[in-house]
Amino acid sequence: MQLLLDEIADVRIGLTLRGADAAKRTVKEGPHYLRISDLSDGGRLQISETQPIDPALDPDCHHRVKPGDIVLANRGTRMTAALIPENLDAVASSQLFVVRMNSPKILPTFLLAFLNLNSTQEHLRSHARGTYVQTLSIAILRSLEVPLLPLETQQKIASLSELADEERRLIAELSQKRSQFLNQSISRLLSNPS
Repeated sequence: MQLLLDEIADVRIGLTLRGADAAKRTVKEGPHYLRISDLSDGGRLQISETQPIDPALDPDCHHRVKPGDIVLANRGTRMTAALIPENLDAVASSQLFVVRMNSPKILPTFLLAFLNLNSTQEHLRSHARGTYVQTLSIAILRSLEVPLLPLETQQKIASLSELADEERRLIAELSQKRSQFLNQSISRLLSNPS
């Protein structure tokens, strides 16, 4: 059985800042303005530099993300999704869709794994439109068919996906450390050839 994403989640687009609002965007304290650049290719949030915005720009908190929400890039060459953690105070930008579960039938971690599957990513990219920057419409995302599986199976899939993500992270870290070690070794040999 399949369910439309719109049947199990509230799907909305992030906050658009224009004109004077864009000028008021940067403040010293406030929620982080979450952008595509904060999403890794592997589906993790990686915020290297916070961009606080004036909370008055989102007075009803309609665009503020909550723990367990999923954000999905809606433009570019990747439509990567990431789960919002417990400790993040952020407002999603218009570069992102916010998916907030409203049904106990689908686990957010399973939906995240499903959205980041190569086949789902290809489906989303194939429906993106635009000549210079490909953009996915919210209607396409809302009509995405999500398989309805037993919760136990969903949990297994989510766990497998999390393990694969951790493996990718560890391999990248190992590769970086190996490269550093190799460069240091070569530098030592060059400075002391004997």
